[in-house]
Amino acid sequence: MPTTVQNTSFLYKGKSAKIFDYYKEKYNITIKNKDQPLILVCKGPIEEEKSKLYFVPELVSLLGLEDDQIKQFNFMSELAKSTKLTPEKRVMKTKKFIELLKDTKKKKDDQLSPKEKLDLYGITIEPIEENVKQFKGYYMKSIDLYDVNDNKIKGNTFQVVKKVDLLKNKWYFVYEEDKEVKKGKKKITINYDNASKLYESLCSASKAFKIKVEEPEWISVPYNSSYKDWTKSVEENINLKSDKPGFVLFLINDETLYPDLKWHSLCEKGYISQVVKSSTINKKGLMSICSKILIQINSKMGGIPYKIKFDKAINERKLIAIGVDSSHVPGKRTGVGMVATIDKNFSSFFNKEQIIEEKNKKELQFCISSFIEKSIQQYKNHNKEDPKGIIIYRQGVSLQQKEFLKDEIKQIDLVCQTKKVLYYYILVNTKTNYKIFHIEDGQYFNPYSGLLVLDGITNRNFFEFYIQPQEVTEGSSTPSCFHVVYGNLNFPEIIPKFTFDLCHIYSNWKGAVRIPNVLKAAEKLSKMTAKYTQEELNTKLRLGQSYL
Repeated sequence: MPTTVQNTSFLYKGKSAKIFDYYKEKYNITIKNKDQPLILVCKGPIEEEKSKLYFVPELVSLLGLEDDQIKQFNFMSELAKSTKLTPEKRVMKTKKFIELLKDTKKKKDDQLSPKEKLDLYGITIEPIEENVKQFKGYYMKSIDLYDVNDNKIKGNTFQVVKKVDLLKNKWYFVYEEDKEVKKGKKKITINYDNASKLYESLCSASKAFKIKVEEPEWISVPYNSSYKDWTKSVEENINLKSDKPGFVLFLINDETLYPDLKWHSLCEKGYISQVVKSSTINKKGLMSICSKILIQINSKMGGIPYKIKFDKAINERKLIAIGVDSSHVPGKRTGVGMVATIDKNFSSFFNKEQIIEEKNKKELQFCISSFIEKSIQQYKNHNKEDPKGIIIYRQGVSLQQKEFLKDEIKQIDLVCQTKKVLYYYILVNTKTNYKIFHIEDGQYFNPYSGLLVLDGITNRNFFEFYIQPQEVTEGSSTPSCFHVVYGNLNFPEIIPKFTFDLCHIYSNWKGAVRIPNVLKAAEKLSKMTAKYTQEELNTKLRLGQSYL
């Protein structure tokens, strides 16, 4: 018999105990399924009993990687070889795994074969050819990006739609004082040299976008300074009392300064900042890096890099797109990021975030409805007319947690009824269980950008669809699921195309991302709030772009 929760005994407090009794007494955890097999993990030779560890599947959950692991390039490259499999390799490995599970051979006479173990638990596995479900998908027309003159953008050189120049006496460059190091027979001062190199590269990159980059106000801090030295230098040199937020570029050697500098910028004093690591300066492709940095800076200051041409039906609807995401820190807090468009190009934002403490979870439903009410007013202020519809993209809640959303939707519905605005409330899930392949001549490939699935794998009882907006060049593609939970907009035919359109105008990436731009911005805002700032943004930073 295989090892199960039911038949496993071990010594606890000098007596024989069942595993479910142990968890109840020790941790007050009730194991619901006593017939589930245990997970065996060996930290040594499988023959040695002392090397075996047993885990209860019901109590095991998946965890992501730590931040310091993600930063290790070699580690992530090796990991990708096992996790990011091409469609052909994924299908081949799945076939081998199924063959292994259906094996009728026994390792020992007194043991069950893999097939007998499956039969014991009533598990049947069909051949992979029968499990590969074929269904019809559609490809939406590719999206073109346009510059300020309505010219199609074909390369990395284009004039931005809305620019914000970095003018003299209007922006500040903060770096550490010189540290001399030997380079051959010469001595160079790395910090000043790196700062100069970054500034010159930004100037060169700016010509492609027609953004003026004039000399900044240079501010140096003592080498190896603490966070307080950096912020003190900002407070002494910048007019922080102005209603209009200033801009500061930090060039840092110590990465641990990042969260404190961001908190000082976004929350305490209310100025716009860009933090660049010194190690970036000596990487290959510095000009390309500086081009991306410059686009980010321009967007943070209220600029718009590019635009797309929305269908006439979208423009006539006078819509607001809203992204809501919540990032949870277990046992502590939830950071809620909310971003709403206020212009007809869906590229200028009103944003807000809120910290929800663990004991006050009910605040979540009220903070979102309150934000929607303010977003309607901001749209009216900007366009001198009322919006006709709102599309809310909600991330951070699974489909299985829909019951939790009832009160949240009730509050949203109340606001929209009062304001006489129609809406759709859409749950977004990027971690779906499906892998979708394009099959040609018996071979498996990733689908092209713009795949739309309306049936076959969707829930027929709801308005649901899958989109793969981006071109997948590494591993196997996972589509994003969009589940329309509630709403009365009564214009369902525009939603998939509109969603696909919004995936193309996220300012930090020239190309399609997996989710609409407002939701991507809300995702960054919620993570930053939960993990770093742990406080609301300064009131100066409510309108414009994403400041992160």
